[in-house]
Amino acid sequence: MHDAIVIGGGLSGLVCARRLAAGGARVRVLEARDRVGGRLFNGDLGGAIIDLGGQWLTAGQTRLANLADELGIATFEHTRVGQPVIDETAGIVVKAAAAFAQHRAIKRIEALMATIPAGEPALAQNAALLDRVTLGGYLDENVKTQIARERIRLHADLVFAANPAEISLLSYLATMRATGGFRPGGADLPGGGREHRFEGGAQQLAIMLADNVDIAFGEPVVAIEQGELVTVRTDRAAHQAKRVVLAIPPGLVKRIAVELPEPMQRYVDGVRMGSVVKAFAAYPRAFWRDRGHSGEVYRPRGAVRAVVEMMGEPPALLSFIVGPHAVRWHERTTEDRRGEVLATLEGYFGAEAASPLAYVEHDWGEDPWSAGCVASTLIHVLARGGRWREPHGRLHIAGTESAVHWPGYMDGAIEAGERAASEVLAALG
Repeated sequence: MHDAIVIGGGLSGLVCARRLAAGGARVRVLEARDRVGGRLFNGDLGGAIIDLGGQWLTAGQTRLANLADELGIATFEHTRVGQPVIDETAGIVVKAAAAFAQHRAIKRIEALMATIPAGEPALAQNAALLDRVTLGGYLDENVKTQIARERIRLHADLVFAANPAEISLLSYLATMRATGGFRPGGADLPGGGREHRFEGGAQQLAIMLADNVDIAFGEPVVAIEQGELVTVRTDRAAHQAKRVVLAIPPGLVKRIAVELPEPMQRYVDGVRMGSVVKAFAAYPRAFWRDRGHSGEVYRPRGAVRAVVEMMGEPPALLSFIVGPHAVRWHERTTEDRRGEVLATLEGYFGAEAASPLAYVEHDWGEDPWSAGCVASTLIHVLARGGRWREPHGRLHIAGTESAVHWPGYMDGAIEAGERAASEVLAALG
């Protein structure tokens, strides 16, 4: 019997488990996969390590920066060389007008963001009104300039990996405020700031955290029963503990037989995990720079919505397929999927893009133990009390979606894991 069981061996669960162990608790981690890391997952592309999942460290993410420093994991700047490609056909005058309209629209959105209390969207003065409107509906009604509207939609596509027509405006505003909004800003699109990545891939964080932690792999949880102790049933065994921490995406909680209070159940029922496919193509050289390109592409339409250069050897281009296109991506053949990505790259960067040294893709929507990436909620969830943070009896909540700051990011995962561990240690006395 353990003092605590942590369900989920991703970054949040491992941060929680390590802090519990440091506090003297006997803790076991139950992980459905055969590896640690969750949505952090290293892959191989032509002999180079790539991040198939989360990869960025950005300004303001102090918990993540401090953890990397503590673990001795080096970071490097993801710099840009050259100019991005913005796929817009309008002329200079129209683009100038669109830039002005975009600036005004962002200012209005930021004003709404400022009305959302941190971590408590339901307490916003106009919460009910904001939660019965979708982001897509709001943009259609309030941003009349097409290019400006498409740019903001594209930003939302890439941040939430979901259709703006399905995201509650309140959910969008709350997450944007908690993750720095449109800052740092880029010259062409919001959110264009320079980032850092991790030497050896972001999964190194989880691998090093897992050292000396008791982890049972291949044990997906099917039921949680609370009594004088908590019984956690997997498809292999039953485990008992004084306290349990759920450190998995809330979308996966639907698969577990567990009694939740109404606010938590409302959130679980109303959450949607955004679908993301990352497709990498490696090349002998960074030929896109010959034309002064940075390797970045931003597209308001099409399956590939954005492309970024992955600095390293060999150089590579990373394409993002998100939202509705990502949901249906697995229905297409491998050759068809690869063909569309490479044809898109060829259209922007020339014939060399059609013949990569290596090609790798990962579909997070088809990953059975993630079911997607960033979470958002439908309308009529948050304002009506949907919540995913507070303990319920002996059950505690971790995972990046429960963070107050940087939900959906690694920094948020760390915050949530630390908070859940503090709650459990306080309860254990």
